[in-house]
Amino acid sequence: MLLRAGAQVNSQLLNGVTSLHLAAQAGHKEVVECLIEHKDLKRRIRDNFGSTPFLRAAQFKCKDIVSLLAPFNNVDALTPEAKGACEAFEATVVDFGNFHNENRVKKTSVYNLLYGRDSENPRKQAFNTLPADSRATEFRWIHLPANNLTWVEALLTKSFIEEGAHDVESFKGLERSFRYQHRGQRTHSHFMRPLCQSTPRAARIHEDSSEEKEVASPQILLNGQSIETPKSPGDGSNQRGRKQKPQGSKGDRPDTSAHDDGMNGPPGKKGKNAAKRGKIGALAKPEPRNQSLAAREKHRPLLSLGKDQANTSCNVCMFMPYLHFETDEKRKQMQEAIKRAETRSLGRPGLTRTATRDELLISAHLASSMSSLHIRRTLDQFFYPNIDTQTRDQDQVVFRYQTKGQGRERFWAEPKIFMVDQLWMWIIGTNLIVTGFPQRWDQPKNDPLNVLDGIIEDINSKTREPVRSVYDLAILITARCSGIFDRHRMGDEEYQFLDMFEASIGVATDRETVLFNRFNRASAQASDWLKNRRKLNRFARNPSTKDDTAENSIERILKEEEEDEQPLFVDNLLDIGQETELLSEAKDIRDELNMIRTVLQHQQNVLLDFQEAICEIYFGQQRSQYEVKKRFKEQQRTIDMHLKDIDRMDKQAERIYSSITDLLDLKQKHANAFEARFARDQAAGTTRQGKIMMVFTIVTIVFLPLSFITSVFAINLADFQGPDGSELLHLPYVAKYTFGIGFAISIPLILVALSVDDIGDGCQEGMRRIRRWMTRKRANEPTGVQGSPRPTAFETEKILSARRSRKSLDTDFAGSLLPVSTRGTVMSRRDDFY
Repeated sequence: MLLRAGAQVNSQLLNGVTSLHLAAQAGHKEVVECLIEHKDLKRRIRDNFGSTPFLRAAQFKCKDIVSLLAPFNNVDALTPEAKGACEAFEATVVDFGNFHNENRVKKTSVYNLLYGRDSENPRKQAFNTLPADSRATEFRWIHLPANNLTWVEALLTKSFIEEGAHDVESFKGLERSFRYQHRGQRTHSHFMRPLCQSTPRAARIHEDSSEEKEVASPQILLNGQSIETPKSPGDGSNQRGRKQKPQGSKGDRPDTSAHDDGMNGPPGKKGKNAAKRGKIGALAKPEPRNQSLAAREKHRPLLSLGKDQANTSCNVCMFMPYLHFETDEKRKQMQEAIKRAETRSLGRPGLTRTATRDELLISAHLASSMSSLHIRRTLDQFFYPNIDTQTRDQDQVVFRYQTKGQGRERFWAEPKIFMVDQLWMWIIGTNLIVTGFPQRWDQPKNDPLNVLDGIIEDINSKTREPVRSVYDLAILITARCSGIFDRHRMGDEEYQFLDMFEASIGVATDRETVLFNRFNRASAQASDWLKNRRKLNRFARNPSTKDDTAENSIERILKEEEEDEQPLFVDNLLDIGQETELLSEAKDIRDELNMIRTVLQHQQNVLLDFQEAICEIYFGQQRSQYEVKKRFKEQQRTIDMHLKDIDRMDKQAERIYSSITDLLDLKQKHANAFEARFARDQAAGTTRQGKIMMVFTIVTIVFLPLSFITSVFAINLADFQGPDGSELLHLPYVAKYTFGIGFAISIPLILVALSVDDIGDGCQEGMRRIRRWMTRKRANEPTGVQGSPRPTAFETEKILSARRSRKSLDTDFAGSLLPVSTRGTVMSRRDDFY
């Protein structure tokens, strides 16, 4: 009625609780079913305490509502793309146990694993996550082929329901592991922070049916063993004894038949299956007498661990980055698919190609929620999660080596780049381990470095110890993912990425040597050029006609230098393009080595925490930790070896960087010295030109007045007559006026030209003295009283009051801090004023 009236189905109270929370908590199945039918309902919404309606129902033991809210009962909520991706990807399930010394590997679709129904009985799940239905299976490994939080959450929820949905706090701990996700602004900035943590599991609680809801018999713990107190024969203890799992069963495997058989199968199988499992767990196979105590200790935890293991079992969660690779072409296809998903584009018009499974996965989860699917990241995307690394991704050191360097003839078909993937692992009790890591884009069948195939190969290897527990399997998985992946493919140069780094460093070292030799040659040529210039200057000052050969040689050199004012070696000294390019290459090498070092350091830290978590579990189970520490020590040794190689290459790249920096510094200093020499020569030439101009100026000053006067006498004027009255002028007459007036004008002007700086300085000094005199004159002007002005009585009293106030301030704030010799200065000055 409220929904038909327009009520908000997702409205929350102040504590974040919705109507679905309240209905699930109270056990109102009809209300929950009515709310689920609403398409806008948010089923995974959390309240302020971090609880979902599913967790509320589990806390209050409402199993029917727990099953109703489970992901496998809400398949209709999946989009067509999400459903298609689940059906296209295959999950791997490996069962460990007594299978004739082999392990059973099964492939099934992710949809069938998480949401599938049994074809014969639709009420039953098509696939169980826990290996409780097989007596031969001791523990199970389930691998998901992508870092998809939606898949992992659905799988862990299904496992929680199959356990009986009783350990709510442990399941909350698993869900809290999802909160360690880094959420950024870009698609590649979503990843799980590297960590490893363990959360305790609650003791197994067996709930009775509605007919047997009586108080269970008390139990006494004696030396780690459980002793049940006897009860009367009529209290139904036989039924409970059939339902309860013996403490000596396989590992800490929970009894899942209580949920699976009670909900999806006939109830009569429950007690029978439980009794069978209890018999297998309690009755271990007889061991030969000559078996050593160490072998007994080694095999004891597999078959009968007692209740001490049940009390010390934990859920372990681990997120660890590891290095892998991808071809550049596949990386571009992945980036294009991500762009189409972000922009919700359907692709090019007229393109009817069916979407691949990778494209379906990206379009299904990136379009709806960027935080659900974690895509594969390049090396730069791992280290710089909040910037656009498209240009940097196309310029990795290994990519340049394969396309431009020595490897272009061998690797030009499919150049590869570094990728950083994530290993997700959850150890659920002692009988289930869940992993998730991505596969390559359009995963090829014959991939020599397929991580999943490598792990399965290591499991079935005859040279290794057999995998006997989930912890052995977890250590084996981390051993495959830790370190550098090229160590698993030693014979193929195409995958030796660290060797490519080393080869690139060698090429850079050789280029640095060539550039330094070129600089040496240019420097020698510059020295020879300077010597030749010095000889030319000496020859120009002291010419000699005795040695015609030397004279011709110098003229030839002078002619060559005059044809090119700047010699060729100057270009070599001033050109720094190749040095800058090599400097950038060395910087990129060091930058990417630092990224790889960061990945390995994350692995070191995570593996240390993982070792501590497993050792704590073994300590609680009173098992030997020697083998575990030994295997972890081998992994740490492998990582340390790679770190030493990276540090060695980083030091080589640092030396190249320092050498190129020194070479650039030398070039700069050499260029500065040459520029100073050129400036000196240019200044000398300018000085010579100035002297020449001074000579021409003096000549002009001398002859200009003379020319003017002679031109005046050249005018035919009646006033210009000789002594005898003739029109011809005599030389003494003309020379008297010409040279007299001309020299009278020229000589002062020549003196002014020669001493123009002194005249300027004298003028400035004169102006300065005039201003000083005027200032002094204004200061000495009378103000109405003859003599120096004296202050009036009012002004005197004003000055004295100001000095008293200043003294009081000094006394208040300085006080005794003043030296003794200065404490009476104020009074003495006042006395002097009077």
